[in-house]
Amino acid sequence: MRILIVLVIFLSASFAALSQEIGQETRDGKLFKVHAVEAGNTLYGLHIKYDVTIESIIKFNPTAKEGLQVGQILYIPTDGSSAKTETQDKFRIHTVKRKETLYGISREYGVTVAEIIRLNPGSDQGLDIKQELKIPFPSKEEEKPLIAEDKIKETKEEKTSEEKTKPKDFEPHNPFKKDSVTVIDYKVDFKDSIVNYKVQQGETLYSISRRFMVPVEQLVEQNNLSGSSISPGQILTIKLKQERIEEVEVRELVNLNTIKKSNVHLVKKKNKYKVLVALPMKLGSNSQAISGMFTETTSLNTLTNLSVEFLMGAQLALDSLEKLGLNADVEFFDTYGDLDKLKEKLDSRNANDIDVVIGPFYPQLLDYAAQWGMNNKVPIVAVTKIPTKVLENNPYVLSMVPSELTMISAMARYLAKNHVNDNIVIIDGENTEVRERVQYFKDAFEKSQPLVGRKSLKSSGMGDASGRTLVNLIQTDGNNFIICLSNDVQQVMKFVNTLNAAKNYSGSYGRASVTMVGLNNWLEIPALNSYYRNRFEFHFPAANYLNYDSPEVKEFTREYRLKYKSDPSKYAFHGFDVMLSQGSSLLLGYSRDNGLMDSFDVQSLGGNHGSENSSVFISKQSDFEIILLEIISNTNKFDVKQRGGN
Repeated sequence: MRILIVLVIFLSASFAALSQEIGQETRDGKLFKVHAVEAGNTLYGLHIKYDVTIESIIKFNPTAKEGLQVGQILYIPTDGSSAKTETQDKFRIHTVKRKETLYGISREYGVTVAEIIRLNPGSDQGLDIKQELKIPFPSKEEEKPLIAEDKIKETKEEKTSEEKTKPKDFEPHNPFKKDSVTVIDYKVDFKDSIVNYKVQQGETLYSISRRFMVPVEQLVEQNNLSGSSISPGQILTIKLKQERIEEVEVRELVNLNTIKKSNVHLVKKKNKYKVLVALPMKLGSNSQAISGMFTETTSLNTLTNLSVEFLMGAQLALDSLEKLGLNADVEFFDTYGDLDKLKEKLDSRNANDIDVVIGPFYPQLLDYAAQWGMNNKVPIVAVTKIPTKVLENNPYVLSMVPSELTMISAMARYLAKNHVNDNIVIIDGENTEVRERVQYFKDAFEKSQPLVGRKSLKSSGMGDASGRTLVNLIQTDGNNFIICLSNDVQQVMKFVNTLNAAKNYSGSYGRASVTMVGLNNWLEIPALNSYYRNRFEFHFPAANYLNYDSPEVKEFTREYRLKYKSDPSKYAFHGFDVMLSQGSSLLLGYSRDNGLMDSFDVQSLGGNHGSENSSVFISKQSDFEIILLEIISNTNKFDVKQRGGN
């Protein structure tokens, strides 16, 4: 149900501008608003716009149940008659200004927040700048707004009263200074609600407990688990805290002190920018969901779900960028994964004003967008892993995800920096592709050391399943790092089983310190039991790392829940980080390298080539949890960033 709420919010928010009311009409003494359906309209969106139930719309427009058609005329029932109602006489209009809140507006007019929400359904979900609010007059004769001195006095009195009655365990967020992801000023309390969660590949009880902010012990007890072992696809019952909203000041998500000047000059300075975010929303593949007639079993297309999550994270980043001074029109465009549709969009006359394109996802579409970006001198921000060849001879392509070779070299640099004196062995490749990776790893390892006294890696074949070959390479009195760079599942499992056999060869080898080094996608191999990754403290390079315990991630999760009534996935964090980083860098001239999940060190490949994010997270599995060791930036200087970890 979380996914459906996400989609519905997106649809109602994205297409609100397309709703067209063309007049009013009285039928049998009842007043109706006449609405002409436009592209993107949904029953849910009309329900929100006109504050009537979906059932009422269908009652007076039976054909709407079968789906809405562009140009269709709908009669929307109202609560009044053709005469002006008493309620309409008793409100004024307020236009929301920057940083205004429901609480502040209620104080300005001497009314309660609840009264404003009653006249403006949905306003409790967040305010938009220039949004028009209906403000009720006080119950007595019309009163003038409180003058400044009265407001200050009343606010102080109310705060004093609130402090006396406020529960001790109900603390507000820390106040923010200049920036926030939203203009809402709420504090959040929680009540219990139940969620059935499907375990994803690579997740553990501990990581799930951090994501949903519940203790591991509670998960074990609620699901009658005998231990901490869980499997992908397993359904867990999680007692969540349902948010209760009250007014307080909002904590900032973007710290201005972490932002520095950027040297990127791909976009000419303008008073107002235009950004196109191209996502494979594939809305037409979710007809049941977008019709408003969905059920508990309704699910979204996988790419739709991914795109919606990315979009919502990006929208929160745009709130922050606006506070930082960005003035931009941002369009979220549904490519539908269709090259012709993207061509039509980019080749249209309106495309001449686009300053930045974020996306698209599909390789074929990205190839076209990259060529279009070079021809029109518009930066194309790739948000998924792309082939390095796309960056060749095209300075306008920026890749936000490090390539496989970049991650391999980062691991080599990490070992050269931290374990050069340990016993490091790399397994020969089983084919040309893997052998090239092995050679690349060796070169990066050697070049990361001083010229004098450079050490080379040992290399060896894997040997047979008995593990005798690897036994001869393991030192029982030191640290051993055994590296395999294969992606082939059978080859990976052969390596792990052989290494395990070597570890079991004798008691002395069983006690030896042996670390297994591999690739990030090993986490997605079901047959590679988490036990083996834990036994050998599996080390791997990754494009990101999400620490659910960090204050910034917790704050983002609360804001995301508050706005979308849903928990963010990694795609939402990625959308937030990419939009905030590249919006700051390309449009505002500032660098914001440290994201919530990503780290950015976008470096040109040199010459007339494009740029790639060279920040790689070196992580390990220990005690069945993923632990961040370091963030390594693969620049020519082989810089290493430290971000906690062991």
